[in-house]
Amino acid sequence: MNYFYFFIRTFCFYSILQISACSTYNQATHQYVTENFSKLSPHYVPTQQGQIEYYISGSGTPILLIPGYATDVSSWNSEFLAALAQHHQIIIPNNRNVGGSHILSASYQTEDLANDTYQLIQKVRLKKPTVIGISMGGMIAQQLAVLHPNALSHLILINTSIAGKHAVQPTPAVQKKLLGLSKYKLGFYVSAIDLFFPPSWKMQMSYSLIVNRFKPQHLTEIDPGSIMPQQQHLIRHWLDDNATAKKISELHMPVLILNGQSDIVIPPVNSVILANAIHHAQLIRWKDGGHAMIYQYPQEMANNINDFITAN
Repeated sequence: MNYFYFFIRTFCFYSILQISACSTYNQATHQYVTENFSKLSPHYVPTQQGQIEYYISGSGTPILLIPGYATDVSSWNSEFLAALAQHHQIIIPNNRNVGGSHILSASYQTEDLANDTYQLIQKVRLKKPTVIGISMGGMIAQQLAVLHPNALSHLILINTSIAGKHAVQPTPAVQKKLLGLSKYKLGFYVSAIDLFFPPSWKMQMSYSLIVNRFKPQHLTEIDPGSIMPQQQHLIRHWLDDNATAKKISELHMPVLILNGQSDIVIPPVNSVILANAIHHAQLIRWKDGGHAMIYQYPQEMANNINDFITAN
């Protein structure tokens, strides 16, 4: 018996019973996901050392979304993406050496992945996209804004931290769990539910984290075990980079910071530190928001982003 799928089906059954009466998944968004995301195929742009894989959907002003630690494009919530794609063109890449993004490198830092993203922007001829980064993706997005400030129009940061000594790290217990994430599906899934959501949301999110993921066809599955050491090196370097922290405080483009106050992976105070460093930044917080709160509040977060882009 495939215990992973048995476990998932059991979780889904009980979760559906719990949330069927209070679903917020609106019909228009559901139709967009069904008719568009299921048909998407990957695209590739060459680099000097390999290629970057990305998916694209929607029309309008571009939004580029950078995923976080040990994740790929499928970590994004499909309802969140659909609500953005109804007003914008969304570009969803895989980070270096994730999925179909292959770039030769034994190790890398935020500068390298920021420059990967910049090459994607140039080669796809994106005209000053809004850049959204979540968790580690928020670190890459900040580095991109520092290195290439004229390449993007808006910077949106979800549950992430500033570079350097002022960043507050998670508790030793949470750090141990993050460093020990399983490379197998079942173990990784169980850890994600434990780390990414507050207790009162875990049952509901055990369902949503499976069925509401962005799942394009021909998706090349991530190999977490092969990328976690490299990405851990990137995060350690980021937390030592005081020079970049100073440059982040000098950013001039519109900045929106979205934070879950129940995040245990990146302590919520980090979003306050970022907002204080970037004086013109707008900060929006959700009391019960966990690290993966795009699954808790997909439509609301997308609405905040759409409104922010329109107003700025």
